[in-house]
Amino acid sequence: MNLEKVVVTIKRFIFLSIALFTVLSGGSYASATGTGTFEVGGFWQPPIYVGADYNTNTNWANIAAANIDVMTGVRMWAGTMNKAANETGIANSYANNVKLQVSDDDITGKLVYTAADIAALQTALTPYKNDSRVTGIHIVDEPTAFQMEGFANAYKQAKVFAPNMDYYVNMLPNVTDERVQAPYGKLFLSNSGAQGSGSTITSTHSLGQTIMIPAGTQYLDGVDLYIDATQWSSSEMLILRLWDSPAKSLLLSEALALGTGNNKDPDYYHYFQLSKAVTPLSTYYLELVHTGGGDNSIGGISRSSTNVYTGGAAYENGVSQSYDFFFRLYTTRDNQGSNYENYLDDWIQYSGANYILYDSYNFLYGSSDNPSYFQNAELVRSRGLFHDVLYGGFLQSLDGDTRTVTMDMMRWNVYTLLTYGAKKLNWYTYWRPDPSVSFNGTAVDDNGTLLPRYTQIQTLNSEMRKLGGTLKDLTSLRVYHTGTTIPMGTKSLPPNFFVKPADLTQPVMIGYFKNTSGRKYVMLTNRDYTASKTVSFNFSPNPASITEISKTTGLEVSASGYNSTTGILNITLSPGEGRLFAMPSGFSPNLNLAAEATVTASSSLESSNTGWGKQLVNDDQRNTVAGALGWQSNSNVAANHTESITVDLGNATTVGEVDLFQRNDAGNVGTGFPIDFTIKVATSSSGPWTTVVTKTGYPLTGNVSQWFAFTPLTARYVKFEATNLRVNAGEYRLQLSEFEVYAASNYAKGSLVTSTSSVENSNWGVAKAADLTRNSVSGLMGWSSNSNTGTNHTEAISFDMQQTRTISEVDLYPVNNNGNVGSGFPIDFTVQVAANSGGPWTTVVTRSGYVLPPGLVQSFTFAAQTARYVKVEGTSLRQITTESGLPYRMQFAEVEIH
Repeated sequence: MNLEKVVVTIKRFIFLSIALFTVLSGGSYASATGTGTFEVGGFWQPPIYVGADYNTNTNWANIAAANIDVMTGVRMWAGTMNKAANETGIANSYANNVKLQVSDDDITGKLVYTAADIAALQTALTPYKNDSRVTGIHIVDEPTAFQMEGFANAYKQAKVFAPNMDYYVNMLPNVTDERVQAPYGKLFLSNSGAQGSGSTITSTHSLGQTIMIPAGTQYLDGVDLYIDATQWSSSEMLILRLWDSPAKSLLLSEALALGTGNNKDPDYYHYFQLSKAVTPLSTYYLELVHTGGGDNSIGGISRSSTNVYTGGAAYENGVSQSYDFFFRLYTTRDNQGSNYENYLDDWIQYSGANYILYDSYNFLYGSSDNPSYFQNAELVRSRGLFHDVLYGGFLQSLDGDTRTVTMDMMRWNVYTLLTYGAKKLNWYTYWRPDPSVSFNGTAVDDNGTLLPRYTQIQTLNSEMRKLGGTLKDLTSLRVYHTGTTIPMGTKSLPPNFFVKPADLTQPVMIGYFKNTSGRKYVMLTNRDYTASKTVSFNFSPNPASITEISKTTGLEVSASGYNSTTGILNITLSPGEGRLFAMPSGFSPNLNLAAEATVTASSSLESSNTGWGKQLVNDDQRNTVAGALGWQSNSNVAANHTESITVDLGNATTVGEVDLFQRNDAGNVGTGFPIDFTIKVATSSSGPWTTVVTKTGYPLTGNVSQWFAFTPLTARYVKFEATNLRVNAGEYRLQLSEFEVYAASNYAKGSLVTSTSSVENSNWGVAKAADLTRNSVSGLMGWSSNSNTGTNHTEAISFDMQQTRTISEVDLYPVNNNGNVGSGFPIDFTVQVAANSGGPWTTVVTRSGYVLPPGLVQSFTFAAQTARYVKVEGTSLRQITTESGLPYRMQFAEVEIH
């Protein structure tokens, strides 16, 4: 059977309506951080009108025994769904402690725009509101973008009327058609309650509407009107003009559009983009004119029959009327996202809901996977975190078209979504609701008899519930992928992340989380659903201990495969399996204090569609790459001015260094890095601010980070403020790829590095000993000597710190790529310092017979020295056993000087 067809014909309820809208923006948002909720659900409840009422106590007891928390009711084709029809489902779900999200013909699928709609909704909700056994209502499954306001209004009004109930709304997947074609702008005023009548426009008969701009709005991006698309042909042009008043003394903007003649619902809501600054609490006049063409007449331009908008009135041929036209006004979006991201944003902003739920199925056709599965998970996670709401998705238990879904596939589905931080998981589907359609692979048959998949779902649900006791309070911080290729739309593991598989070719996912107390967790997941994987994970820095959250008890148990000395965790992952590990309380994996900081800015271009945003300036990505360009300012771009970006470290701590990574994409290296700027720190967001770095006339930077060290002091806030911006393509913007803050200065960063010999190629180089990459990864292996390799000999690497510094520590990071951990780390060596390049040299560290180190930093402290030059000299080298000829080399992934 064709799963997509089943999903389309059975699961999607697209209730088409030409009813007009009235309400706007959502109420308070619920936080995704420490929500304290985690749900395992099923779709859908035992049917009522298909052969019999299967809502028996036995069937609901089986649902409870399957470890299902919530079941969603579905409006069926036969019979009437109302309170009486739902009684057996309500009674037996309640008796078995399972939440039923009931479906009702007068609620489910009903769009809400007018006061009459709200009254009807409240009437339908009342019997459920008065029944304490009812805890959830099904509003709609997969609303389209053009329906969003009506269903968001339904959700919001229901929540106001009966706040103690949950309301089910599930979003469409990341499809590319008009169903998720959200308006270009962000809705700020809607008169969608103007309905019931229509007007006709001709070349000699214009239409108009006065509007008042609400307080706080200063920009009108666009307007949409409801126009009968079947009467508006492709040869007829309409112009929407924005005037200062009905007197039309000053034309402010206009937008032109041709019709389509199509009968597609989105074509009825045409968006006229006006892009004009406006004054709050001022009145403007919208005029719609027909330029001729076609039959010179377009009817069905929707309006009310009475005055429903107090801020203005409709006009016919310049004459004021006692009714109003349908209109919706839009301003600039908070985030300039893709169609799908805008669609998700509209759901949260219009409804005020505390969650995003969506469905995207991976195992649809033959042996091919859904190429957008992971991209969809990325987008939902991104918007969930942006709005600070929890998020979740549907799991596929149903077989695909000519494809049998296995336990391994279902496990993969579960743990890939958990790795992304999902907290609402629903199986599609538990029951076979319609005998006329083939449903293969359900947990029960048409009569509720348990099938083999029941036990599989039961097992996975039990694991989710046990892990959910911890996951419910976790916030997703990062999700990374490794492997020879990574899925479309995902992020590859950055070189310096604190946990990585020794073999980066392994198809692994790493989810990084924190709880409400700041404790850190990682979920390590096998992205291969066909084979088990035994993987060694390197932790650097290495936690003193690691515990695992048990899938059988939900309790923390010792991670048996972890070696705290080497920082290596060896585990075996079943196909598609994920395992959740907890770091010790107080463990911080980030030397970069800004890695998890809250970022604010004087202005910001928020565009997930192009890869700009505040959250991308501390995302571990130092390079400017597609989808993660970094941050840029977005105000007053036509003139030179002041801009700033500030990181809140979360608590007062010692800071002594700021590293700024400028744009380095092709053709834009250094673009946006300012000419004059300061770095300031403070313990309070309101100041006082202490200036620690001042630069003027700063030259255009090359493709290297800009490193600024200063005397360490205590601060919580670090601000980078530019007072003289660099112009590019006529625009003045401040731009950064990454913003990092450190407690102590690493003087190796600003050093000139030389060595007695060096391999110089795409992987190795003397400059790569101080490139801020502490792990050995492809393209950034570090430094390796390259002379006299056939015999043991002396090699050295030296650092000119450019000026005299006071130092007391040198950190040597061993090579740690797979199979070469510790390779090239010298056996006998010294660390020497000097004031001049020619010496004399003072030996501050001496080691002999040094044991092969694990892939962790080797730190060497000494009494404080005043010096400009630092040299690490190896007098007895190690042979590289994985290289032909077993050469003697000295190698480091990174060297740091403090």
